[in-house]
Amino acid sequence: MERRNFIKATTIGSACALTGSAAIAGSQAGEKAADYITKITVAKKTVYQEFNKEIRGKEGAECNVFSEGQEFEINSPWECPEGFCQWAWADIRTYIHLVNEGNFGNTVACCTDGFRPVFFKIERVKK
Repeated sequence: MERRNFIKATTIGSACALTGSAAIAGSQAGEKAADYITKITVAKKTVYQEFNKEIRGKEGAECNVFSEGQEFEINSPWECPEGFCQWAWADIRTYIHLVNEGNFGNTVACCTDGFRPVFFKIERVKK
């Protein structure tokens, strides 16, 4: 198969798969996006001491930006809430957008800090 045809087939297949799953997840009859907010809850903070010791040569500490159980309610998926880590927001914003629009079920996502990741529960809730 020529490279050009392979890329076209792969892109179409990926887009179709995403569109199909989005249609299934977001097809709640009579629901409007304005009736919902997106809630982000800090589910778990971790620290990988073995990585810290091996790579950094010292013990590490958990993220000090968030507290477990901390909640953020957002009305716009485009604006990072006050007090939310900008790096973590950039890491999980794709999931925030999908959940916010109803195109993805509730999920868990994490920031990409390999030494001390933070896990977030992202859910769409009625106002």
